[in-house]
Amino acid sequence: MEGSAIITFEDFCIDPSRGELRQGENIVPLEPQVLDLLTYLVSNPGTVISRDDLIQHVWAGRIVSDSAISSRINAARAALGDDGQAQRLIKTIPRRGYRFEGAIREPSAAPPKTVTDKPSVAVLPFRNLSGDPEQSYFSDGITDDILTDLSRYAELSIIARHSSFAFRDVDLPMGQVARELGVQYIVEGSVRRAGSRIRVTAQLIDPEAGNQLWAERYDRELKDIFEVQDEIASVIVNRLVGEISRQHYQRSLVKSSDAVNAYDHVLRALDHMWKFDPNGNRSAITEAERALELDPNAARAHAVISWANLHVYNNGFTDDIEATARKCADAARAAVAADDREPWAHTVMGWSQQWIDRSTDRALAELDRAVFLNPASVYFRSLRAFSYTYAGRSEEALSELETAMNLNPHFPLSYHIFYGRALFNLERYAEAVPHLERVRSGQPGHPNALALVAACYAANGQLENARLTSDELEKANAKFTIQFARTVLPYELDEERDRFLSMLELAGLTP
Repeated sequence: MEGSAIITFEDFCIDPSRGELRQGENIVPLEPQVLDLLTYLVSNPGTVISRDDLIQHVWAGRIVSDSAISSRINAARAALGDDGQAQRLIKTIPRRGYRFEGAIREPSAAPPKTVTDKPSVAVLPFRNLSGDPEQSYFSDGITDDILTDLSRYAELSIIARHSSFAFRDVDLPMGQVARELGVQYIVEGSVRRAGSRIRVTAQLIDPEAGNQLWAERYDRELKDIFEVQDEIASVIVNRLVGEISRQHYQRSLVKSSDAVNAYDHVLRALDHMWKFDPNGNRSAITEAERALELDPNAARAHAVISWANLHVYNNGFTDDIEATARKCADAARAAVAADDREPWAHTVMGWSQQWIDRSTDRALAELDRAVFLNPASVYFRSLRAFSYTYAGRSEEALSELETAMNLNPHFPLSYHIFYGRALFNLERYAEAVPHLERVRSGQPGHPNALALVAACYAANGQLENARLTSDELEKANAKFTIQFARTVLPYELDEERDRFLSMLELAGLTP
């Protein structure tokens, strides 16, 4: 069966050229390697496919363990609603291999490639510059890890491995490669090994403009080759996602109004949300609502609305705090209902349970779920770290935030708030002050943050700055008093809450 043909069976459809498995109108999330395995099985219905066949066609001849193959088979079955007991579609043939049992409908030609609403990315096979063909397993392994980790980001459309690997060692202009694959961005790189050291380079290219958007080089000692492979892939992926999001946000700003799609509105909403001021908050809700008008199942749009209402709640920007709390919780539930596999949905659900329901255990379980859904992303680890600073886990918060800030040099200013809060909780006030001074000047309309700045100044003996910041806080929102902070802030440890409130009192904040 031709690789460019769309394969249909039951209510499923595999489009190899776009790297997608669809069930009805919905895209089924699937790692590229699992999709390659499923495509190969489905392309050979009724035929027993041996382990060696799978290694040759899915892993390009690289040796892999039986457990790795079994895990990919299980993932393929799960995507089809199958399992190891029923084996309705993928049957295990003892000591021989696997056979696809479904009835294939007449294949149809793949439609012309088009650029999706989401950023579309092709990862070309990293070049082996070591002069030893045997080292290709490492460069291919780096490429596979990057593809697998990028595929966990629901906001990206990643071209399947077999499509991008078709351009190995092909000398074509990047613009032509992008047009043939139907992508907006191309990732390429190289691996050079010399003795016990290895150098990996990676770059992100905008093929339409012919620009290199980002490039980096990584030099490592090869103590544990698989550990180094995992580390480098993780660093590259987190930097790539940050750069792609920034680039795509800038593109959305210059689109005509009739070309702006739901994803563009979500990007704009998140940018407004990170400003943490009342005007940004209102703009975030407006953009999220526009996204929902275009796509009622846009889970991230619901998540932004939940987060925006949480911001209103925990800064006292409302005369009806209970109604605001309900809006926050309702939007979080709507996000999870729209897409249970969206990490943002579980993140805001966790925040809602921590701040509104006062259930730290359930909150952290939701935040753990968000990280589980995208373990490659330090972004969701940092969002969990925000909750750690109220949950009595400040050392863990510092570790997660340091990693996130190192991997994403364009991190939001608000990271300094939570890094500073963790240091405050650990009574490392002098270290916290430089972080919080950035917040004081950068977010003058953020009462919750200003309260932390004032408390930290007081704890560090800088009483004049503490009182000046308290005055700024009262101008930002006079309703943010010590009693308000006592009622709203979800500290798990009484001693951390009491120390914070006592420093606010010393700073002269209204009781």
